[in-house]
Formats: sequence, C-alpha cells, structure tokens
Amino acid sequence: EMVETGVAELLRRFDVFPKTVEDAKEQSASGGGVSIFVVLCMVVLFVSETSMYMQTTTKHELEVDTTRGGMLLVNFDVTFLALPCSLISLDSMDVSGEHELDVAHDVYKRRIDLKGEQTGPVISQKVAKRSDQAGVNEIRGQLGEGCNVYGTLSAQKVSGNFHFSLHAQDFMLLTQLFPDRRAVNTSHVINHLSFGTDYPGLKHPLDGEIKLLDEGTGTFEYFIKVVPTIYHDLKGGRLHTNQYSVTDHFRKSLDGFPAVYFIYDISPIRVIAREQRLAFTHYFTQLCAIIGGMYVVVGQLHLLAVRAYDLVNKQQVKKGLLTKGGAY
Repeated sequence: EMVETGVAELLRRFDVFPKTVEDAKEQSASGGGVSIFVVLCMVVLFVSETSMYMQTTTKHELEVDTTRGGMLLVNFDVTFLALPCSLISLDSMDVSGEHELDVAHDVYKRRIDLKGEQTGPVISQKVAKRSDQAGVNEIRGQLGEGCNVYGTLSAQKVSGNFHFSLHAQDFMLLTQLFPDRRAVNTSHVINHLSFGTDYPGLKHPLDGEIKLLDEGTGTFEYFIKVVPTIYHDLKGGRLHTNQYSVTDHFRKSLDGFPAVYFIYDISPIRVIAREQRLAFTHYFTQLCAIIGGMYVVVGQLHLLAVRAYDLVNKQQVKKGLLTKGGAY
C-alpha cells in the first residue's frame, strides 16, 4: 500500500493538467455564449478538414520512356455536319510503313438527317464503291446529311496519322457529285478523342472542339503530341495509358479532296501519375490543432475582454465616487 501511495504521489508531481476545485470555478453568461461560438467554429472546421482529408490529389513525375513497341489505342467520336456516311472513310498510316485504307474494324457510323437527328441502323462496314448512275443518284440524294463516326483504332506505338476522308469512294463518282470541290464541307465536331483508358482527372483537349466552314473548303490538321502515362491509384492498381497536347491548322484545298487529319507523335518523356490522400496522422494532428487552438485562443480573448470590462467598470465607479465627494 505504501508503494502504491508513493507511485501515485510521484505521478501527481508530473501532472501537467492540474484540476480546479468546483468552488473556485465561476460560470457566466458571456462564457456560455463564447462556448457556443467555439463549438460551432469547431464543427465547421471539423467538417472542412474531413472533406479535405476525403479528397484525393494526383502527383505527377517525369521520366524517360524506355519501353519499346506496344500498341496505341485511339478512341474517337467525330460528327461531320455536311458529309454523308456513304462517302466518309477512316484511313491510317504510320512511319513504319503500315497503311490501311477504309478501316472498318471497331468503327461505326450513324447517319444524321437534315434535322440533326440520327436515322437508320448503325453502319459497320467498308465504304461501298459506286460508279453506276443509280449509285450516283442514290448518294446525291444523301447530300446534306451528316455522319457520326465513332469507335476504336489500334495502331503501332510510333508516329503516324489517321484521317477522315473521301479517298475510299470511287473518284469518278466524286467528280460527278462535286464538280466544284469547294462544295465539300468538312465542318465537324470532335465529341471525344483519347489515346488509351481514362483515369480520374485526365483531360482531353479536343473534346467538344467545333470547326465550322461558312464558305469554301479545306483540310483540317491536328498535330498531337502523345505522352505515355502510368497511373497509380490508392489501391495499388497500375494503368498504362496516354495523355496528349494539340495544335491545329487549317489549309485551303487547291488540289484533291479535303480531309480531316490527326497527325500524332510519341513523346520520349513518360508521366508517372500517383493518386494521393493526406495521411491519417496529418488529419488527426489538424483536428487536435483545431480543438486545442480554438479553446486556447478564444479562451484568452474572452479573458482579456472580461478583464477590460472589469477595468472600465472600476474606472467608472471610481469616477462616480470622486464626483459625489466633490459635491459635499
């Protein structure tokens, strides 16, 4: 028992939280109001800090891309406002010599009528070449329609381009349909363009891009720098994808039929994107700082205000007594 008493006495000497007896405590209306204010502030700061803790940020790092080969996945969704689906083809080529005319695999087309609404079934086939008069009349009846072209293109991970053009259709038919090549309207809307799988926060600069021609015609060229990217999420997952930057140029067509080109180059620099969240220890420390800081700071301000109020009252009382003494 004596040992326990000695230990308790020793611990009592190290107590940095001395207690005040109840009889020495004094409660006031102003203290109650300040306490309610402190609690409300703590709640607001707690909600704000918790919201920040739940949010994630993405940290980016750069390194040289040492990988070789591989495939580039291009996701596209482009709407041509004044060219029918029976004329438009998707062509691709790269610096390795690969050249594919009228790509049809994983490429889909939807006709858009004069009212801007989709009509007919989804088309997933190569352009049907027509040179007979019946074919000319049929396609001439479609002039003024638009076409929504969407899908996925798989290409070698080297510099190259893909383009939407009239190259797959019969040349004689095109000269009959467009004796004046300035009538070929390449106005278009890029609904979506990406190179690989999306991850949270990834931006696509060309999404929603609108190019309209009021008169004349020409070829639109988009020069794209594709940047390989590896994304690490909070769960340890790893995603290989790409992001890109772009500039564009419009060139009036003097010879040949106009087209829309997407010319891409692969960057030798790779981006490492890591999803991050504040550590729980940091979050807990911030909460302790909020609680302790609000309690101490507001408590001291309240104490100063009370002392100032008491001092003013004492001065007024003293002044009142002196005035009464002078009257006698």
